[in-house]
Amino acid sequence: KRKLFPTDESARKVVYLAIQDASKKWTMPIRNWKQALNRFMIMFEDRLTEYL
Repeated sequence: KRKLFPTDESARKVVYLAIQDASKKWTMPIRNWKQALNRFMIMFEDRLTEYL
């Protein structure tokens, strides 16, 4: 059976690069970002505090 991506890591890299490319073209503000950020702060407080 042939696979398009030989490893999970190669699939992650393609998704990452696609997101990077799309974010360069993004011009609209993110809807409900404040609510999402508040949720992320609750869930990932230890990971996000150094970036905010």
